[in-house]
Amino acid sequence: MKRVFSVVAPAVALMAAGCASSFPPPTQRMADAESAERSAREVGADSNPAAKLQAKLASEQIAEAKALMASGDNRRAEFVLLRARADAELALALAREQNANVEAQKAVEQSSTTFNANTQGARP
Repeated sequence: MKRVFSVVAPAVALMAAGCASSFPPPTQRMADAESAERSAREVGADSNPAAKLQAKLASEQIAEAKALMASGDNRRAEFVLLRARADAELALALAREQNANVEAQKAVEQSSTTFNANTQGARP
């Protein structure tokens, strides 16, 4: 029994190592996550506290995924990159929402100014 275990245990360990190393590096997921994080910052995520937090989380997760890939844990890195992309896309959405609100406020102010100018000009 001891002899069977001494032969089977190394074989199982080699198979497990082979499965872990056969998972390809998630390079496309890395590019997607980095792109989403960069887009969020370009749109203005750093000026919105909630968006800034999400962008920071995405950046930290990208760094963690790079470390996981360097150590050969590509499967876990892929899942970390999925979350990083989701956080980056949330940061992007929050930044776009803030920009839309600012633009809407400017439009309301401009409309009000135009309305006031037109009503004052129409009075005799």
